[in-house]
Amino acid sequence: MNQSKGDCMKYKSFNETFKFCSFALALGLIYPNRKNVCLRSTIFFFVMLFNFGTLFWFIWYTVKCLWQLDIYNSTRNITVGVIILLFVLKTIYVNLKTDMFASLLEQITKDLLKGNNMDTDYQEIYDYYIKQGLFAQICYVWTPVILASIFPTYAGISMIYGSLRSDNFKKVMLHEMDLKYFEDKQYDSPYFELIFVYLFLGIYIMVPNFMGFDGSFCIATSHLRMKLKLMTHSVQRAFTDSNDILELKARLKTCVKDHQEALEFYALIQRVYGGWLFAVFLLTSFLISFNLYQIYLTGIDPRYTTFAATGIFHMYMPCYFASCLIELGEQSCTDIYCAKWERWADPTVTKFLVFMMARAQKRLLLNGLGIVFFNMESFVSLMQTSYSFFTLITSK
Repeated sequence: MNQSKGDCMKYKSFNETFKFCSFALALGLIYPNRKNVCLRSTIFFFVMLFNFGTLFWFIWYTVKCLWQLDIYNSTRNITVGVIILLFVLKTIYVNLKTDMFASLLEQITKDLLKGNNMDTDYQEIYDYYIKQGLFAQICYVWTPVILASIFPTYAGISMIYGSLRSDNFKKVMLHEMDLKYFEDKQYDSPYFELIFVYLFLGIYIMVPNFMGFDGSFCIATSHLRMKLKLMTHSVQRAFTDSNDILELKARLKTCVKDHQEALEFYALIQRVYGGWLFAVFLLTSFLISFNLYQIYLTGIDPRYTTFAATGIFHMYMPCYFASCLIELGEQSCTDIYCAKWERWADPTVTKFLVFMMARAQKRLLLNGLGIVFFNMESFVSLMQTSYSFFTLITSK
C-alpha cells in the first residue's frame, strides 16, 4: 500500500507534532480556531453555569472566613482560588487573542513544514528544538494532572484507611469547606457522594486549560530559538558554500529576511503571552506564599506541599525557557561574527554582517505587560518575594 505524501514527511504541522498540546487546547476551549469563537464562548458559559454551585459555595465560604478573620481557612481557600481565577481569566484572555494566537500556531506549522526540504545539518537543528518543545509539552501534561489528582487521591486514601480501621470513619471532602444550605447534611449519604462527584468533575474541567496554553508558551519560545539558530547557520553556510559574490549576496539577503521573520515572531509571542505572563507572576507568588503558610501551620501536608511544588514549577518553566531564549539571542551575534567573512573582501557583504550583528545585539526579553521580565533572575526574585510575604503573614 502506498503511503500518502503527508505520511512520508518527517516534519508535520503543529497539531501533528505537538498532539497533546493541541488536543488540550481544543478540549480546554482555547484552540484558536477563528470560525468557532462564538461556539467556544457559549460552551464556556455553560461550563461555568455547570460549576455555578461550586463557585457559589467557594466564594461564600471564602468571604465568611475573611469576615471572621479565619486566617487559616482564608489562605487555604485563596490557594485554590488562584487556580480557579487563572482558569477563568486565561480562557477569556486566550479567546480574545484568537487571531494573534492562530497566527502564531500557523507560523509554527509553516516553519515546521519547511524543514522537510532542508539539508541534514538544518534538520539536526530542527530535531533538537522540537525535542525541547516536546519536553515542555510532557511537563505541562503531567503537572496539571498531578495537581488535580492530589485532592481526590488524598480524600480517597484517607477514607479507605479510615474504613479499614472503623465503621464510623470520618468522610473527607475534596476541598473542606462549609456548603451554604447543606452545612448540616453535606457529610450524609447520598449528599456527600453527589457533592464529591460534582466537585471532582469541576477539578478536572480545568486541567486541559493549563496543559494547552501554558505548554504552548514553551513550545513557541523553543521554536523562536530554532528560527534564530537556523538563521545563524544559514549565514555561516552562505560564506562557506557560495561560489561567487552574487550568490553570497543573494543568500545573505535571504538570511536578513529570515532574521526579520524571527524578530516578528518574537514580537508576536510578546503580544500573545504578555498579559498571561503578568497574571502568572502575580497569582503564582500568592499561591506559593499561602501554601508555605499552610505547611507552616499544619506541617508537611501532601496536598499543600504538592501545591507549592507545582506552583514553583509552573513559574520555573516559563522563566527557564525565556532565559534560554535570551541566552541564544545573545549568542546569535557571536555566531554571525564567526562566519568565514574574511574570505570575501566586499563592502556590501560587510554591511550585511554589521547590520545583522547590530540587530542581534538587542536582548530578546519577554515580559508581562512591561512590568515583569521573565528570566532566571526573575524566578529567584519571585522565590524571595514569596518567602518575604510568607514571613510577613507568619510574624506575630
